[in-house]
Amino acid sequence: MIAVHFDKPGGPENLYLKEVAKPSPGEGEVLLKVAASALNRADLLQRQGQYAPPPGASNILGLEASGHVAELGAGCQGPWRVGDPAMALLSGGGQAQYVTVPAELLMPIPAGLTMCQAAAIPEAWLTAFQLLHLVGNVRAGDSVLIHAGASGVGTAAIQLARMAGATPLVTAGSQEKLQIAEKLGAAAGFNYKEEDFSEATLKFTKVQADAGEGFHRANSAPLLHGRPSTFTAGSGQSLPRGNSRSP
Repeated sequence: MIAVHFDKPGGPENLYLKEVAKPSPGEGEVLLKVAASALNRADLLQRQGQYAPPPGASNILGLEASGHVAELGAGCQGPWRVGDPAMALLSGGGQAQYVTVPAELLMPIPAGLTMCQAAAIPEAWLTAFQLLHLVGNVRAGDSVLIHAGASGVGTAAIQLARMAGATPLVTAGSQEKLQIAEKLGAAAGFNYKEEDFSEATLKFTKVQADAGEGFHRANSAPLLHGRPSTFTAGSGQSLPRGNSRSP
């Protein structure tokens, strides 16, 4: 099969198509014939030599993909059948004609989505959905602070927050990125390189100043809303235990 390959770390000019061995599904795995694969930051870092795939994972780029089930491995007892359309969360290997996927990481494609759209759902969009709904329990009327608002997870979180009836606020490192976030629905944006985002956020949401004592600058992606949370998505930030609910 054909896969995206590079021989040495560097820029995108190092990428080329290479004939490689077609994988075979193992116990509990499904072979997916890839129609589309999305691009994530980890792919860029791997191409630059700054990220190594997890042990046992494919060294081919691609952390998510969409396509059709081509083969079922031994022990697959689920609903999947050869020919079924599906999207998948991967540990690598998506930028190839075929990729093996543990059956539990294969998902049906929502009605109305193209293969290209579906390929971008499993990594960034499901991460954003998990943070907002399963971790943050976001509700209509909440304010949500999203760091890296122009990132993959950030742009997804802005739109999902709006769909939930919440007000998305973002941080980013340039005016251009803040404008991207605004076009996607961010109510306000703060350049963390030029201002204290915690003070700007508290001012925007009219929350009492003492509710923000637990904030500090970070490049992670936590949520700011009315209910206390200790979740940290990246490099460690927890929310204050005080009355931080927006009026």
